[in-house]
Amino acid sequence: MPSEIIGAFMALGVGFFFATGVVLARVGLVHVPAGTGNLVTIVVGWVPITILSVVLYPKLVFALPSTAYLWMALTGAVNFPVARLLNMASLKMLGVARANPVLATAPLYAAFVGVVFLDETMTWPIALGTVVIVSGVVFVVRSAMPRIALTVPATSAGGASEALSPPRTLFGFPRIMVIGYVLGLGAAVAYGIIPAIYQVAISYNHNPFATGSLTLFFGSIFMAMLVGPRISTDLRMSPRRSLLFVGMGGLSMTVGVMLFFLAVERTPIIVVSPLTSLQPVFALAEAHLFLQRLEKITLPLVLGTLIIVGGVIAITFGIET
Repeated sequence: MPSEIIGAFMALGVGFFFATGVVLARVGLVHVPAGTGNLVTIVVGWVPITILSVVLYPKLVFALPSTAYLWMALTGAVNFPVARLLNMASLKMLGVARANPVLATAPLYAAFVGVVFLDETMTWPIALGTVVIVSGVVFVVRSAMPRIALTVPATSAGGASEALSPPRTLFGFPRIMVIGYVLGLGAAVAYGIIPAIYQVAISYNHNPFATGSLTLFFGSIFMAMLVGPRISTDLRMSPRRSLLFVGMGGLSMTVGVMLFFLAVERTPIIVVSPLTSLQPVFALAEAHLFLQRLEKITLPLVLGTLIIVGGVIAITFGIET
């Protein structure tokens, strides 16, 4: 089988394993705080990629200039304590079906960074993809966030009005969903910024495995500092089954990262990127199959996700052409 075809299948595997990681983490996050759960995904994902890096490329891991470690620390800080933490919190509040389409808009912000700060060219596919993505996000959010009607105080048998707690809303929408979408948008923006930083970090050794190991290492340190003394309490109070699901989610995401590195070595990025952007579709399908007790998949969510994926593919081609 030609190497390019193998790379294309690996690119499909990237979307599948990322989606699987999101679904597994979603199950565990029901009973695990988002911060501690995020730390678990980072540490569990760091172990296998570090073993490979130390065994295969020991000199690259330990013999880099100090500036390289600073850029990798910055990449790890933006990627894990910011982007993935916001993603985990959004998943915990919204679920996979609602949070994932917003997260899929990351290439939109990556294109913005490229055009504004890196002197890249605005192309028609990028412009069209931007319009399509924004339309898809608006469609998903509007369909998932019905307005809450004003609650009329109930009257007891004796004729007195019963005091009812007012619904927690923001701008007429459920408060937790508004916060969840804001966090998801923040995660997408952070993920959109990461490629530009990562390009600088990897330029010091040109080895994605060694770079990935070091960025995960720094990310785990920063995340542990952010969670602080709650780590031991959260781990002790969280069900072992939930921690297992979160850990498996982190491991699956790391497999996706490894497959991406292997895919771009065999297949042009213009082919790899559209295939990996199918991740929201995989996540939606897996959520429908395995999360029926936690989430409800509606037709508007499916249509909105497909619209966003179409916009992501258009932007990908616009960046590469």
